[in-house]
Amino acid sequence: MRIKQVIFLALIGTIGIAVGLAGFWLGPRFKNDQAGLSKIILTGIQLPSEGLKGNVHTAIPNDKDLFETLFKYSQPIADLSSAPVSAVLPHHLVAGSYEIGMLEAVSKKITPAVVVIVSPNHFNTGRGKIITALEPWQTPFGILETNQKIIGKLADAGVMVDDPAIANEHGVGALVSLVKKIWPNTKLVPIIVKNERNFQEIDKVAELLNKILPKNSLVLASVDFSHYLPLTVSNWHDELSINVLETGDYNRLERMEIDSQNSIRLLLKYNELKGAQNFTLAHHTNSADIIKNSELAETTSHVMGYFVGGKPVAIPAIAVQFFGDMMLDRSVAKAMGEKGLDYVFEHLTGQENRFFYGQDLTVANLEGPFAIKRINTSKSIAFRFDPALAGQLKRYNFSAVSLANNHTIDMGRANVDFTKTILEQNNLGYFGNEYSVSTSGIWVANNLPEKMALVGINFTEGEVSWSQIRLAIATAKSQAPNVVVMPHWGQEYDRISNERERQWARDLIDAGATAVVGGHPHVIQEMEIYNGAPIFYSLGNFIFDQYFSQDTQEGFSVGMTFTGGSVKDIYVMPFYSVKSQNYLMSGERRDKFFEWFNTNSRLDGKKFEVGKLAL
Repeated sequence: MRIKQVIFLALIGTIGIAVGLAGFWLGPRFKNDQAGLSKIILTGIQLPSEGLKGNVHTAIPNDKDLFETLFKYSQPIADLSSAPVSAVLPHHLVAGSYEIGMLEAVSKKITPAVVVIVSPNHFNTGRGKIITALEPWQTPFGILETNQKIIGKLADAGVMVDDPAIANEHGVGALVSLVKKIWPNTKLVPIIVKNERNFQEIDKVAELLNKILPKNSLVLASVDFSHYLPLTVSNWHDELSINVLETGDYNRLERMEIDSQNSIRLLLKYNELKGAQNFTLAHHTNSADIIKNSELAETTSHVMGYFVGGKPVAIPAIAVQFFGDMMLDRSVAKAMGEKGLDYVFEHLTGQENRFFYGQDLTVANLEGPFAIKRINTSKSIAFRFDPALAGQLKRYNFSAVSLANNHTIDMGRANVDFTKTILEQNNLGYFGNEYSVSTSGIWVANNLPEKMALVGINFTEGEVSWSQIRLAIATAKSQAPNVVVMPHWGQEYDRISNERERQWARDLIDAGATAVVGGHPHVIQEMEIYNGAPIFYSLGNFIFDQYFSQDTQEGFSVGMTFTGGSVKDIYVMPFYSVKSQNYLMSGERRDKFFEWFNTNSRLDGKKFEVGKLAL
């Protein structure tokens, strides 16, 4: 058994080196460099110089030894209880043995007459938004014929037939060998979709497939999930993506950090029409795990599962990401210059701004007001933010900000109103006040399958009324099952919370808060689990110019999934800053952070592993 495992890991390592060299299956798309594609060599595997030779497409790669080895080490799953209607699986063949294991289990329940592969159009080729192709595919296991009758009906409905456009599409080409090997007599209908938003056209194709496909058909969505991000962030983003599959909620599709939202839209719509929305997760893997390299900076994740008849059985799990204090003046403003937030997030976002996707809401503390110009003030430290930055926050997918801090009124009360106006104009929510706690300071996210309410409380400007705090939390609880309180509190630069804060935090939970996420000390502090609810005392600085110590240039973001008024999973993503530019921690620095965090936090016997803590 151990020898088999060693051989399997060696195989995976070889594939991992191959994809690392070529970038072929690790990225969601090439940079439209089809000429370069024809020259790629994967450790002895020569990719076809043309995907379409004569009247036949060629599998990518067309290597029998590779696929035979993947089949030999397939990763089995439990037997299915009924025949599936559809499935989702990657075209990233680092996970090939896992998807083969799922498809082999599927084959015990269905021998499809037709297999439809729905793939992203990675190269954005061809004239149509949705494209199909007529020609068969040469695979290592023989010719995979297409069902030209069904393709003809798609063409009659306006789907573009464009064989050259589909020829080098690895979203299809990587899977045809698996289909031919497992179902030798099936016929293929390939569909590729561009990334531009065209949900109405996609729904029409799903409706047409529901009408014209024979009963024993199988629709496969060829989709790789999170891209270009470290393992913990990738796993965090997959929480939302998997929940969308589980719930069939395609209204949250545009929040998924995957390589083809349109392909999943088509799949989910088709499932809805077929009455087959009951999803089973077969495998959830990541390239970092498979090749045993947890330090891989840019990973690809894989979600494999199938759909059978019935309604969704899962309940929504809302994914919300929180950041600490965000100050956009002084040296930060000078460093940003004309680049604005692009400068700050240059090293954090990953390719295609993927870091700030993958969650339902993104929330931070806005440590100061927007104002057109600075006003005279007697306050020794007074901040003013450029109003143009509000739109940039929205572009980075921020949803709402807390105004409950000691700098909101720095530019006078008139600019507090101006700040709220600017936020509203950019479709950004806000909550909390600098000097008061009231029910009017609550923000509720209503556009989610399970509502979320946010309450801000500033403890740094004298005594606060606990009767008002309890009223605000009770009011929020009446509007949403999930309530997060963001207090501004604590002693600046202390790494550990004090007893007064701890009692306040527990009182907030006892009053009905689902979670507490604090800030203000300018440094990271510990957390605790109290009665099953998380309390974060300080996330540290998010964006600031306190360059005088390492502690003030470190912070962390916390992602939490909420279900039925409780927190299900917690992800902590620590970062550091250099001249106000944020970088995710990695290697020894990250490991030391979690050693400190696990040791000093009160986690009810649990600990963070790979950045995650499950409640």
